[in-house]
Amino acid sequence: MTRIKKTRNPGRIGARKENRETAEQGRERKRKARRKGLAPGSRHNQGGEGGGGATRVEKDPRLGSRKPVALVPGEDKAAVARVRVAKPEALTPEQELERLENDERLNTLLDRVEAGDKLDREDAAWLDRTLARHQQLLEQLDLLDDEADAAPADGDDLWSRFMDAELDPAQYQDKEDKS
Repeated sequence: MTRIKKTRNPGRIGARKENRETAEQGRERKRKARRKGLAPGSRHNQGGEGGGGATRVEKDPRLGSRKPVALVPGEDKAAVARVRVAKPEALTPEQELERLENDERLNTLLDRVEAGDKLDREDAAWLDRTLARHQQLLEQLDLLDDEADAAPADGDDLWSRFMDAELDPAQYQDKEDKS
C-alpha cells in the first residue's frame, strides 16, 4: 500500500453556496423524486390529470332518459305516454247546487248533527265549508226565502213592536190623588 501524505488543508468546511439555476434544478429533481406514484384522487374519476373542468368528458345523452319505453312489443307510444289529469270542468251554479244537495256525505253529517252526535275536526270543517258554499249558491241564484226572514216569529214580533214604539213611561205610572 502506498502511503498518502497528510496535508494541513482540510478541504471544504461548509456547504458550497449554489447559484440560482442549480438551486432550482435541484428542487425540481427532488419534487419529481417525491412524486413517483399515481395522481391523487379516486380510481373512479373519469377526468385526466390536473384541474378538473378542463378535460371534461361529454355524457352519453341516452343515459338517464325519462322517455317512456314500450315494455310490450305490440304497444304503441301513445299508450305509454303519461296520463294527463283532466281538469274538472267548471260547473254552473245550478249544477253545483244540485250536486251539493245530492251529496251523501253532507246528508249523513247533517243527520248526525241533528241527532246530537259530535263530529271530529276534519268533518266539522268540511261541513262548515260546504254549508257556506251552499249558502253562497242560494244567494247567487236568489233562491233564499226573503219572506221567512222578514216575518219574525210571534214572540219576536211583540218584542220588536215594543222596541219600536215610542212609549212614555210616565203614562204607566200610578198617580195618587192627594186630595
